[in-house]
Amino acid sequence: MLSLTFGYFFLLFFLLYWLLNPWHRLQNSLLLLVSYAFVSYFSLSSALILLTYSLLIYVLGRFIHTSNKTKTGYTLLTLLTIAFFIAFKYYPASRESLQLALSQANIQLDLPLMDIVVPLGLSFYIFHSVSYIVSIAKKEVQPATGLNVLLYISFFPNIVSGPINRASHFLPQISTTQPRRLPNVQRPLCLLALAIAKLFLCSAWLADRFVTPVFDSPENATSLQLLVAVYAYAWQIYFNFSGYTDLVTALAALLGFSLPVNFNAPYRAQNLQAFWGRWHISLSLFIRDYIYIPLGGNRRGLLRKNLNLLIAMVLSGIWHGTGVTFIIWGALHGAGLVLLSYKNHFFPTHYCGPIRTLLSRLLTFHFICFTWIFFRATDLTTAWMIITSISKLSFSSLLTATETPYLVAFLIFFSMYPQLDSLKIKLGALACRIPWLWFPVPLALFLTVVFFFSPAGLPGFIYANF
Repeated sequence: MLSLTFGYFFLLFFLLYWLLNPWHRLQNSLLLLVSYAFVSYFSLSSALILLTYSLLIYVLGRFIHTSNKTKTGYTLLTLLTIAFFIAFKYYPASRESLQLALSQANIQLDLPLMDIVVPLGLSFYIFHSVSYIVSIAKKEVQPATGLNVLLYISFFPNIVSGPINRASHFLPQISTTQPRRLPNVQRPLCLLALAIAKLFLCSAWLADRFVTPVFDSPENATSLQLLVAVYAYAWQIYFNFSGYTDLVTALAALLGFSLPVNFNAPYRAQNLQAFWGRWHISLSLFIRDYIYIPLGGNRRGLLRKNLNLLIAMVLSGIWHGTGVTFIIWGALHGAGLVLLSYKNHFFPTHYCGPIRTLLSRLLTFHFICFTWIFFRATDLTTAWMIITSISKLSFSSLLTATETPYLVAFLIFFSMYPQLDSLKIKLGALACRIPWLWFPVPLALFLTVVFFFSPAGLPGFIYANF
């Protein structure tokens, strides 16, 4: 999505799209065509699976609306989503392990081989479909036309890695009969420039310099190199994911659409609950509204509330990936939220001064970094080896190691992060007020500096794997 080829095609599409502005149905048809072309470019099978799933969701929505059988609809939705997850995401990744387990149990059974890549955007468009069906069942929206359902589920800017669009928020933008408007071009262009800086410079540099060399062969790294790599990965995944969110938000804005806010300076959080209110916000809200609250939320006492928290976060880990490391990652976050819940219940905090704020941020950040080890490691053995090696770090080694300046730099950057985030907001607001005649000058200078210092090649999207 950041290649020159994509840029050229998007520019041509952008011009044609706005030429059709008086005819919103033609705009939507073009947008749907481009969305499926985008998915087909990666994999034709992904487009066919997306189309099949979307049509089933359309039919299911009509069924719930006309029959008013909500429970039956929810059951069918659950079976449909589980079937697609297992068939196209979990089974292909775990087939060899299942086959080995059967052989060890002396069960002679050849499991069918599915030679298919995980469909592009599967996890995210399934979330969109859940929002659509639940919104119909709750009478929040009326069943949309087939074209609008297909477009809502396949909207190309955010199909790969979100943000997650609620049906009640996004369908009215699709079905509007009023001509779409592009009121302030500077804002999406500033957001696009920020996304390029995060992805090409910050994320790519951290990956090339610290993360990839160490995590690819952790057995050859020192304890301090591993610790620095963990710090670097925490910032790499933030710059990568928030950068992608900025990118798709800018592209959607250039097409006249508004996407939900997905990041709000997550490493400013003073506890784990606050972190999840700032990190991948659309997913956090989805888990709260579609998993945690239906399980009972906090309505059935403290113990049941904390059990619901733990279940919701474990399911979040399973959604992210098929390996046991993702389950542990989700369980750790769930356990952290449970401990925080008990702490707030029995020992509520009434005052938080600057020192306590900094210490709370440090504790929260290091807990999150600990969980990122399981998220990034290829398997449980590797994750445990990294943790064991870091635990052997001694103070004396810090005095002579060549990586010590990087460690200090990361800690200083973390300490200054709130001020840097506030400065970014002020500079962004200032840039948006630059007259359009002069706006290309600072934009071009900024991008020139970014590309000059960026590593060669195109950065990958970490969350595209999920």
